[in-house]
Amino acid sequence: MKVTRDSLYGGIVLIAVFLIDIFIPLGVAVGALYVCCIVLVIRERKRVIVAFATFTSFMALLKFYIFFEPDTSWMVYVNRSISLIVIWATAFMAIRYRLLDEKEKREALLIEQKNKELEQFIYITSHDLKEPLRTIEGILGLLEKEYHQKMDENCKRYVGFINSSVMRMNSLTKALLDYGHIGQHAVFVDIDCNKLLVDIQEDIALLIADTKTSLRIEGLPRIKGMENEIRMLFQNLISNAIKFQKPGVPPEISINAIEQDEMWRFSIQDNGIGIDEKFKEKIFIIFQRLHKRNEYEGTGIGLAHCKKIVQLHGGDIWIESNPGNGSTFYFTISQV
Repeated sequence: MKVTRDSLYGGIVLIAVFLIDIFIPLGVAVGALYVCCIVLVIRERKRVIVAFATFTSFMALLKFYIFFEPDTSWMVYVNRSISLIVIWATAFMAIRYRLLDEKEKREALLIEQKNKELEQFIYITSHDLKEPLRTIEGILGLLEKEYHQKMDENCKRYVGFINSSVMRMNSLTKALLDYGHIGQHAVFVDIDCNKLLVDIQEDIALLIADTKTSLRIEGLPRIKGMENEIRMLFQNLISNAIKFQKPGVPPEISINAIEQDEMWRFSIQDNGIGIDEKFKEKIFIIFQRLHKRNEYEGTGIGLAHCKKIVQLHGGDIWIESNPGNGSTFYFTISQV
């Protein structure tokens, strides 16, 4: 069996502790020194930890028998027993830690593998769909160019339906590609959320002016994150708040953040149409829509983008809302 660096260090420390135990009467405190030997091999396999606990116990008892005297005080027995209990309690905790660590690593590897498979599936699916869509667009263009005069109204309407469907499919494939690209180049940088919101307002200035939207932004923190993804997160939520406004009522949006349990909790509150309680989870599922396309535009993927971005930053996203009383989206971003 290959001797690792941790095992080598643990063995050296074990010998040193044994020598200290022989020449210096430390009583129950020697148990703490023997525990250090177990801690040094906490990253080793289960059998290595058990082996160290066994050798450590043997050496602790060996010193006892080397210097055994018939009139040994009962306190010596108690001290040595406590040392053994501490050694094995530490060993069992180390084994448990090791097993949990291995389980987490396996789960993380499985999740990473599934994410890669999902990204590959999304890329291949959306990429391969583009070619037949371009073919259909080309054929429709030829039909309209060469046979426009010969088409009756029904035929023109059917061609219009096909064109609309192709455009919608193009939007969906682009949205799929965008979803797959999120987090591919994960570079975390310092982000001034206040400055980021100023930039976003400039990007959607025309939309804000047309809808007479008022934005109230309280002092936001600096965070560590992927800048493009965080920009997309805020812009999607603000755009949603504007899109789902009450008829004839200018949107009012309030954005703030508080510190909570090593997380930043952001909230984006609006005075829009709100949603029913039963749809609070559904809205974050990819391509799920609550309204007809002729009522509100969109592909139904914006909030799925938001959820993926937040999860990549170690947080969560949820909504509190009632129909007719506006909505408040909450999301958390890890400070670590």
